[in-house]
Amino acid sequence: MILFSKKLLLPILTVLFSLNTTAQELTILHTNDMHSKLTGYGPENAYTPEILDNDKTLGGFARLAALFEQEKRKNKDATLILDAGDFLMGSLFHVAEKETGFQTSLMKEIGYDFITLGNHEFDFGPEVLAQILNKAEENGGYPDIVSANIVFDKTSETDDALEKIYEKGKIRHFAIINKNGLKIAIFGLTGEDASDVAPAKTPVIFTDPIKTAKETVKMLKEEYSPDLIICLSHCGFKHTKNNTSYEGEDIDLAEKVPDIDIIISGHTHVATPKAIKKGNTYIVQTGEYAMNTGKINLKAENGKISKFDFKLIPVNDDIKGDLNIHKKIEAQKEYIDKKYLSKINLSYNTKSAYADFDLKKDKGGNLGPFTADADKFYLEKNGVSIDFSMVASGTIRENILKGIQTVPDAFRVMSLGQGYDGIPGYPLAKVYVTAKEIKKLSEIIIMSRPEGGDGYLYVSGLKIYYNPDKMMLRKVRKIELNGKELDFSKKNKNLYSIAADTYLLGFIGRIKKMSHGLITVIPKDKNGNPVTNMKNQIIDINPDKAGIQEAKEWIALIEYMKSFAEDNKNLPHIPDKYKRGDESSVIIKD
Repeated sequence: MILFSKKLLLPILTVLFSLNTTAQELTILHTNDMHSKLTGYGPENAYTPEILDNDKTLGGFARLAALFEQEKRKNKDATLILDAGDFLMGSLFHVAEKETGFQTSLMKEIGYDFITLGNHEFDFGPEVLAQILNKAEENGGYPDIVSANIVFDKTSETDDALEKIYEKGKIRHFAIINKNGLKIAIFGLTGEDASDVAPAKTPVIFTDPIKTAKETVKMLKEEYSPDLIICLSHCGFKHTKNNTSYEGEDIDLAEKVPDIDIIISGHTHVATPKAIKKGNTYIVQTGEYAMNTGKINLKAENGKISKFDFKLIPVNDDIKGDLNIHKKIEAQKEYIDKKYLSKINLSYNTKSAYADFDLKKDKGGNLGPFTADADKFYLEKNGVSIDFSMVASGTIRENILKGIQTVPDAFRVMSLGQGYDGIPGYPLAKVYVTAKEIKKLSEIIIMSRPEGGDGYLYVSGLKIYYNPDKMMLRKVRKIELNGKELDFSKKNKNLYSIAADTYLLGFIGRIKKMSHGLITVIPKDKNGNPVTNMKNQIIDINPDKAGIQEAKEWIALIEYMKSFAEDNKNLPHIPDKYKRGDESSVIIKD
């Protein structure tokens, strides 16, 4: 037996105590909902990351790369770079991702350590996501993916390619890493709402995020005893109605799983100027499009955070972009030009128009009516006769900002979906309804207005007069189609044509379910037969050419912009009439 005197024991205990309580520092840089904005947010023509102080665009991977490198130079061993999902889908760059894995591998190159999966990673299904990741692996790899609540279908082959990536450990439920003496556990979640708005993910499912988080955190603490537990959560939260606090899935997650130290949040595009604190859990989110990078500086000791500093860093042209990354992105633009845009006689840098004001996608904003008018103009210009066009707010993805508008700016507005022709974007289709069904649709349009959200509908060619004091489904008094009053009585048996993208027209067939059986609208073909396959209704914009040349909304925007009178910049000028929203021009109280 070895004996210690009190004089010897006291210094030893002091040393041991000091070793156990030494605070370790860590810097976390994070983003969320970047949506393939490799060249920033703002008019594409203005983005110049290689030059300082000459544009107002925000974000961009060249600037992100420079910012990350600057932070890592301070202490590489104590820096962690994370993303909370929806890194894909939202610009022309996502179009070529399946073939090149360009953005996904670029994320690894610029320094991302771990990422999680959002709903938009599944926009083209699990098989395409697997193709993206496999191609990125060929081109240098991609950041490690953590997803604790992803589950694959054992009976379907559709998700087998993605499941193989999981089996290889490139998608995993959690990771344990060591940074600057800290043992850190990182796991990922895809939230309930994110799962609901990702129908193409099938047959992949995501289990209950809170239940999964409880089980995961319990296991991590028991088996690994980490100093920090970080959740990359594509669940999200939003401001309360009075704008004094926050509510939503990640707030509930922090309250119900209190042993999570930090929730890096995404999905809801909320920027938190200050970290939200729920119990011992910190929650942060950066907004969208990498316009900001979140930066956390923390100290941890004895498994607890003793100091937590958070701020949003604007990714603007105070930051000179990484020239090597910029050159790679420019080369990818050339690939997109040759592979996709040349097929439709466009190029990436084609100038379409000039806007001296912003067109906003917000509820009741001016971009909705502009887009509906663009659809109608484009189709009629190409000889396609329609009675009216419709656009859903939820398919309008981005604002048109003041400045010179080019092809990628128009694409970003309507970037969702893909047709059958290999050209990105939901195709426009044409269906027929009766006058009585137009009356029913008009009632739905009136009903959806106060709620806003994705179901807010914009129209062109249709004018609705209504009495707000009447009962529900009895409010519409008069309807005009292209300036002529519509007889919507039962005796009018004529059919009228609606043009919209295939996503929205699929929604029309679900109105009965949405209205609890009160309203039925049956999309029909020109002969009055119910439409059973929307693919058959896709508009061929050039029937003289072999095959079907699908009409696209983003191309409609370009064509509409080009139709305006030129201004002193020798560019078509978006008319001032679009400065106002649509609150008075289509839906009229009387």
